[in-house]
Amino acid sequence: MHYCLINHFDILEKKAKVVTNMKTRHKFTTYLLIVILPLIFLSIIYWMHLERSLLKERQEQAKWAGTVYQEYIDQVIRETKENLELLSLSSSVLYMDDKKNELLMNWIKDTDSRYAGVYWLNRDGVSISGTNKNFHHYYLIEQNDMERAVKTEKAVVAGTKELYKAHFNYFSIFAPILDQDKKVQGFLLAHIRLDHMEKILKMLSPGHSFILETKDKTRILDINAEGFNGHSTWVNVPLTQVDWTLSVKVPDKNNTNNMNDFLMLVFFTFFITHMIYIIMEELIVRRHDKNQKLLNESQKIDFVGTLAASTAHEIKNPLTGIKGLVQLLVEKHPEEQDQFYYSVIMKEIERINSIVSEFLILGKPMVQTLSLYDIRSIIAELRPIIESEARHFNIEVEWNIIKEPILVQCTKDQFKQVILNIAKNGFEAMEVGKKLRIRIHHENDWAKIMITDNGQGMNEKDIGKVFDPFYTSKKEGTGLGLFVCKRIIESFNGTIEFSSKPLVGTTVTISLPLIKDHT
Repeated sequence: MHYCLINHFDILEKKAKVVTNMKTRHKFTTYLLIVILPLIFLSIIYWMHLERSLLKERQEQAKWAGTVYQEYIDQVIRETKENLELLSLSSSVLYMDDKKNELLMNWIKDTDSRYAGVYWLNRDGVSISGTNKNFHHYYLIEQNDMERAVKTEKAVVAGTKELYKAHFNYFSIFAPILDQDKKVQGFLLAHIRLDHMEKILKMLSPGHSFILETKDKTRILDINAEGFNGHSTWVNVPLTQVDWTLSVKVPDKNNTNNMNDFLMLVFFTFFITHMIYIIMEELIVRRHDKNQKLLNESQKIDFVGTLAASTAHEIKNPLTGIKGLVQLLVEKHPEEQDQFYYSVIMKEIERINSIVSEFLILGKPMVQTLSLYDIRSIIAELRPIIESEARHFNIEVEWNIIKEPILVQCTKDQFKQVILNIAKNGFEAMEVGKKLRIRIHHENDWAKIMITDNGQGMNEKDIGKVFDPFYTSKKEGTGLGLFVCKRIIESFNGTIEFSSKPLVGTTVTISLPLIKDHT
């Protein structure tokens, strides 16, 4: 037996080492799953979201700037077209007096700084007169643009830009002059200064880069347009007055702000995940402590079972001999005082025998052959014993048993042991004159045995411990009775439950599978 105990403790020590290693690995795995991986995953997701949202925000800024630019450029072109078309309606006046013609065009140029020059062209597009004599007798309109103006009979924007003596760039807008028969007599043309437009555009929305291009990608105007074909992002805003496109560069991202937001998210995520980890670790520790407690109790039971199995015969055999000798002494010495002593000895022998029997139930598996019984018949056999015990405690017993059979599969002797144990606990919990109620019935597919006392009751903490091995509220109890009862009922595929209220009483409910179809 000494070797058995040493071997048992060696096994426990090895199990403790294994549990320690498992706890270390479990902590690392938990930290990885709860903190590290979510932190990485959420950081990546947030960074991608931050990049997308900031890109969208910068695109909106560029689009807003592009809209401002587009409205101004369209306004310049629209107003110029309207002025030229209005002047073209006064063609008869212009034909009559070249001097007035030149004065009018100079007045138009001087009153609007956007104009580099205003010119009168013949039907072939050659300058006849205008504000700048350097352009006289030159072709100022491309053939395709001229044909477009003749066809539409509307003002047209030329699709190229020109450089005037390395001073400034300009582009042209011209309108056809029509006679009463809608035949083209000539053209009115205005040169629009791009440097003036650039100055105004910079004032409208400073800091932005943009490019103004024609349909065939001819660049008309650009501001800070470096990297147009590089890795920068641009948004396109079409003009309404001409088939040109305004491309505005999306502002570069502010990595400092991005990183600050990102680090804030990382810190916040780390804080939250760490708090979750701490909470979960606390829950895991509590669960582990609970499981460890159950494991310790199980190991204690195993140890007691091993000890019981190795010593049961050594204890029971002497008890049998002692009991037999005491019975002989009882017969040999009939004196009253001797009989009293012998009765005390016999009672203690029975108590020892009962404790050893409970140890044996703890130690050996609850594998047994179940038989079919009517609970009412078993209770009928127990009724005299329970009522006798009740009279001993001066307690009243109230019986409530249904008339139809209640068939279950169980072992009769062990079932009796459970009922007697619970009834005795009820008697011991009550004061003189109280009442124990025993109700036998069935609900759905379950047979129910309910034993209720109106004693002192128990709080929730004590209820949670009633089935723990070695837990007892009695001075002389072993703490094994209810644990054994639970094992017996579970071996019948049933359940046993406690419900109690302090100063009200306790109800023990035993549920066993009901056998309905039996022939």
